[in-house]
Amino acid sequence: MVRIKQASRDQSKLTGKPLSETLEPSPLHILKGTKANDSEEEKWSTSSDLLEGNLSFTPEVIDNLTLYLLANPNRMSSHLFRADILHDSFGVLRTPAEREKLFADATGKVASSGDADVAGEDDVPPIPAREIAGFELSRTVVRRLIPRKPQLDRPLEQTCHFYGADDGDYKRLLVVYSPHIASKEELPFYHPLLQSWALLYDFHKSKATSSEEEGGAGQLSLHFMLYPGEPIQNRLERTLHALLNTQIRLARGSDISTMMPEGGNYKPNKDNVLPRHLVQDTYSRLKQKYASWLCQNWVEDTEPSKHVFEDLSITAFLIELWRSMYGVVPAEERETEGYDPNFPGFVDVACGNGVLVYVLLMEGYRGWGFDARCRKTWKIFPETVRERLSEEVYIPKPFADILSGPGASADALDVGAKTHSGMFPKDTFIMSNHADELTVWTPLMAALANPQSPLPFMAIPCCSHALSGARYRYPPPKDNKFDDDEEEDEAHEAEQNPQPATGDLKALRAAKLDTQTDAGANKSMYGCLTAKAMSVAEEIGYDVEKTMLRIPSTRNMAVIGGRQQATSEWNSKKQNSSLQTGHPDANADADSEDETLELIEEIVRRECAREGGLQEAARVWKERAKGIHSGWGQSQRH
Repeated sequence: MVRIKQASRDQSKLTGKPLSETLEPSPLHILKGTKANDSEEEKWSTSSDLLEGNLSFTPEVIDNLTLYLLANPNRMSSHLFRADILHDSFGVLRTPAEREKLFADATGKVASSGDADVAGEDDVPPIPAREIAGFELSRTVVRRLIPRKPQLDRPLEQTCHFYGADDGDYKRLLVVYSPHIASKEELPFYHPLLQSWALLYDFHKSKATSSEEEGGAGQLSLHFMLYPGEPIQNRLERTLHALLNTQIRLARGSDISTMMPEGGNYKPNKDNVLPRHLVQDTYSRLKQKYASWLCQNWVEDTEPSKHVFEDLSITAFLIELWRSMYGVVPAEERETEGYDPNFPGFVDVACGNGVLVYVLLMEGYRGWGFDARCRKTWKIFPETVRERLSEEVYIPKPFADILSGPGASADALDVGAKTHSGMFPKDTFIMSNHADELTVWTPLMAALANPQSPLPFMAIPCCSHALSGARYRYPPPKDNKFDDDEEEDEAHEAEQNPQPATGDLKALRAAKLDTQTDAGANKSMYGCLTAKAMSVAEEIGYDVEKTMLRIPSTRNMAVIGGRQQATSEWNSKKQNSSLQTGHPDANADADSEDETLELIEEIVRRECAREGGLQEAARVWKERAKGIHSGWGQSQRH
């Protein structure tokens, strides 16, 4: 059930005996009902091996961590995606419907028609609270555990009761977890074979304030109620130990102070564009529908599982992103067949194996993809998909203009393959997934395609390249701006010497943790590339968002440009069908186009200056394009 990692406990204090030999009655006096005068005591157990003392955490840390784990049980079990909160007596933890409404309000969208159904499904009453001697009930939460493989395991509702006690010297926190089942046969695989289980944290206040005492002032213990006659099997024993170990490890290793009080993800760039449950549910559906066939028919030399699951995750994100932007839904949710006319279409630049294009087309989204080199995977797709995949080399318009200018030869743009200038139809959504040389070009490409109203895009950076296509490490941004002259040497030194000069492991760990923060991430090559793509997009005038995708890749940051503007414009068009294409003020329209083109020209000239100018950068791009098309450049990519 649970990911077992290196123990965070003092192993010398464990007996080493099987748990069944160290069981003892729990000191907690837990009654079956809420009235002490007419309820009998339940038989709860614990063990000295399920207790860890001398902990330095304050009760607030344990309480905050518990709230975080309520919505994120995936940190405790690899079999779970998440937990949906169905009820919170405090009204702080949000239900899926409430989260959808928050995101809808942020983008000006109307909540989806399915909200009412979701609310009905979430109307699950909590299990009545138990009476526990010496404790007072403080909070009740009902959650639904969502498995990673719904075809194998069903979701499970669970009531979590919070209790507290404070006698002046001791402060006690107790959380009791009870599944909503009638018999043990209803328990899914990922849940321990228990009627209920609980975590108790005892905190000695005077010991915490005494400078003479050594060690911590807290003690964490696990208590549980077995089914009558059910022995403790090896799997249950491992699960109980892992539950306690993981709780301690997370409390020690995480910055609990930064976790959101409502139990959400504490990383500000994660799940900040779309509600997590929508993307994960769509991903589960896509994985069940496409993963097996794609993996079985994989013809590339690369590992299929990583690429398939990664592309399915990105596809799920795009489907839900477009649902929020344009109100379009997958084909199986529509009453009519064919492409939805409300969707403007997509293009996947540097589409690689074409899996993203294949799944999106099969899901009923109009679009296409191109890459500098045809891939073997394209041949396994249906003809209707293969005809939407094209072998074309992208040559940016500024480079194409200068290469084919006055005095140029007839083969000035000849790279051995068909070329594309990036002139896409109005409103086309541009997808740039690990496109390497095209990453920083993506916002420029989107704006060049329609300077009056730049196209929306999503870029997932990977390897760092300059606008010429040559390998290049961008320096860290300074006050949200890039100063190549001042910081290029420092960035180069950091790239050549990524390890601390002293060889101090503590310093190395601190540096690694620093890269997980926004400020620290901008010091890495990947962080600098992401920041550069955002900076260029913002310079053109895009409203830019950054979000961390839930994909099996360390290159998991997405840069989204123009989402809010595209959503607003598309909603206006749908609400007023008589609205004419384009802007009513032709002069203002022309001014906007000229201003955008001037900004792009300035950016391209500035960025190409380090290559020796626009002419030289264009030449480098052309030569590299030839190599990538012929195949020699692939070993340098990804």
